[in-house]
Amino acid sequence: MGQPRRLALVALFALLSHAPVAGAQISVVGSTVVEHDATAGERYESSILVRNTSDKPRAVRVYKSDYAFFADGTSRFDAPGELPRSNSAWVDPAVSTLTIPAGSDVAVTYTVRVPAADTLRGTYWSALMIEGEVTPPVVNGARQIGLGAVIRYAVQVATHLQATGSRTVALSNQRLVTDSSGTRALEVDVRNSGERAYRPSLWVELYDASGTQRAKVQQQRGLLYPGSSLRQRFVFGDLTPGNYKAVVFVDTGADEVVAAQYRLVF
Repeated sequence: MGQPRRLALVALFALLSHAPVAGAQISVVGSTVVEHDATAGERYESSILVRNTSDKPRAVRVYKSDYAFFADGTSRFDAPGELPRSNSAWVDPAVSTLTIPAGSDVAVTYTVRVPAADTLRGTYWSALMIEGEVTPPVVNGARQIGLGAVIRYAVQVATHLQATGSRTVALSNQRLVTDSSGTRALEVDVRNSGERAYRPSLWVELYDASGTQRAKVQQQRGLLYPGSSLRQRFVFGDLTPGNYKAVVFVDTGADEVVAAQYRLVF
């Protein structure tokens, strides 16, 4: 999830055995996170470039969904408008279906109309789903049952209300983990508890019992929405067994950097 987050979702279902999978030949070109700084009452347009790499025309569906992700690895694609900060009602794609010629790119345009309300603060977002449709062909007049896949790209449409919204963070569930190779790491869950999305810069400084710094690990993460969370893993090199102090820092772009201190025993 260090990104921007790029989501290509695979759905399995019954279709003709051994048939080419049409959906797998449809892709979104470029980033699947589209951000825009806007003001209340503003109207703006953008587009998603969709590519057909096959030698046949391919049908594509375009529809809206809410989207959230969490530190335990789960993602939610709720019905549009269900999440408190959904902007799906603002987003109006120009088409719901289209056919892309063989070997071609087509721009799917959409309009975002921000409500003229002075109560809006921070970031509002949803996803436009780009789905390549699979139509099972008929062999000798009969359908056969097999397993196929549809590829769905979730293009995140984020609207940031200019210069508004708090950037706060909550850290929880810190734990020391060891993988099968014996590598040790500190894991901590990072949740955006504010009103505005940000790309957190995270680092940890590790000190031994004498106060000497033994490690510093840093990572930049992808866009973290309000209410969403991620799991950050800081991997340490070889360390002498003993007691250590880990100080975790999170820079959200706010005036102050958040820090939390943990005691670790290796």
